[in-house]
Amino acid sequence: MTSDIQTRIDGEFHGCGGSSIFKLANGQVWQQNVYRYEYRYAYQPPARLFHDGRSYMLEVPGMSQPIPVVRVNLVEDGTIVSNFTGFFQDARFEFQNGRIWLPAEYKYCYHYAYRPPAIIVDGVNGLELAVEGMSETLRVRRGN
Repeated sequence: MTSDIQTRIDGEFHGCGGSSIFKLANGQVWQQNVYRYEYRYAYQPPARLFHDGRSYMLEVPGMSQPIPVVRVNLVEDGTIVSNFTGFFQDARFEFQNGRIWLPAEYKYCYHYAYRPPAIIVDGVNGLELAVEGMSETLRVRRGN
């Protein structure tokens, strides 16, 4: 991999949180691996990915400093069918291809969206669901 990649965030950007996931326009997916919280909303902002000698960093204009990240594997990329109301204990996340994902941890976070884009990654904390429009992620497992 080159030491400096100029790209864009694919979709909405909400800054960084505990283990935020960033899907880039070039198809790569990266995840924050050091805790730092900073909110900034932008739609498809430019992004620069670089190696600082110790780790990979993601730089997005408007953020106070680059975000430390690691590359993660994309497991599922699609749309959650029907209404999405966030993360809760008995949630069931069905993707347009028919695959079902269930929570693997307890987390409550309300967010309403109709058929939101979402991805599942094999990331820092195992399999995680990231839904466009949310800064939180949820650990998940395959359902029936």
